[in-house]
Amino acid sequence: MKKGLKYIILIGVAGLLAYNSVYFKKLDAQKTQISATLNPTDYAQKFWTSELPRFMDSAVEVNQLFKLLKNDPKTAFNQFAHTLGIGNTSFFLVKGEGTIESIAEDEVIVLAKSDTNKLLVKLITGMYFGNAVRDVTGIIKMDDFSNTKDFNIVSSELNKIVNKQVLLPFKSKAVKGMTVQFVACTEMNKEQINTDNILLLPVRINLIK
Repeated sequence: MKKGLKYIILIGVAGLLAYNSVYFKKLDAQKTQISATLNPTDYAQKFWTSELPRFMDSAVEVNQLFKLLKNDPKTAFNQFAHTLGIGNTSFFLVKGEGTIESIAEDEVIVLAKSDTNKLLVKLITGMYFGNAVRDVTGIIKMDDFSNTKDFNIVSSELNKIVNKQVLLPFKSKAVKGMTVQFVACTEMNKEQINTDNILLLPVRINLIK
């Protein structure tokens, strides 16, 4: 009787181990399949065409943001910034309209005007190597990717898209005195705020003669 019970227990344990073994194999296979289908280049293109445009109209007006950064930076960061992880660097999506004041090799100076304010802003027109485009909306998470390499490739691919589709066409047509409407990303360290030297990376540009 005891011997038979012993065999029954051993068979049950073996069966349980076999079941768990099969389960984990299936889970690993599924994870591999998901990772294999995640192409960072395609991911970046989809974000650019389908996701980022949804945030552009609700971008904060650049004069409004800069004024708030000077008077109440804590509120500015709480309301309008996205921060990846726990670092001090945050990203803002801004919009504005103004007149081109000067054109240099890697930047265009614009006098951005609102109903009550105006300020000079610097629009980047050279190659950009940061993560503002990827991180400015807060919807792309590192946890979405199986490794940091793919996460960083998405950022690089987005920068290439911005350079090809926004910056190069803008540089070729920009003329001093023209009116420009823009939506742009900017990154800022909450511990070192300097609104006099903030660079904006355009993600949408509309030139008006």
